[in-house]
Amino acid sequence: MAEAPIPIARGRRPALIANIVIHLLYGLSLPVWYIISMFSVMLFDDPNADQFPPVLILYYSLQSYPYVTVAAIVISWVLYMRRRYRWAVLINLLPVAVVAAGFVPMLIWGQ
Repeated sequence: MAEAPIPIARGRRPALIANIVIHLLYGLSLPVWYIISMFSVMLFDDPNADQFPPVLILYYSLQSYPYVTVAAIVISWVLYMRRRYRWAVLINLLPVAVVAAGFVPMLIWGQ
């Protein structure tokens, strides 16, 4: 007996709920980011750290988080108003993707 595929919520209301919830979480994460940002300069305690590309990538991804977050929120609402609901929800993954992209090189080549 074949199972029916799980329906993916599409439309205006699920996109609205997703936007509101995700943007509230991003809003709550910005004060936490401020604390992380203060400590991210400690990545350069080692005198040779400024020549180690994974450290630079992680540092710049952490520093770009609030700008990418604000841009993603604005773009997401513009896409929502243009009735591009799927893209409006997908663009919300951009801030998480930027920070994850900063951590991946550090996890692979970090010491």
